[in-house]
Amino acid sequence: MKLEDVTLGFRVSITDGHWKDRTGTVIAIGTRTILLDIGEPLLISELPEHLEPAPVDPLPPGWEEFDI
Repeated sequence: MKLEDVTLGFRVSITDGHWKDRTGTVIAIGTRTILLDIGEPLLISELPEHLEPAPVDPLPPGWEEFDI
């Protein structure tokens, strides 16, 4: 994915690295990396090359699925 294609609030899937196969929401865009909220008590920064657009979220706004 290219940095120019990413906008705030965009849902993405992580395709490479430690957080592979996770889905997150873009909350900030830097000069080289993108800050993501992955639904855990931490935020992660990823390179745009490790991201791809995520499928449409089946949950209504305000709901999120997580593992216990």
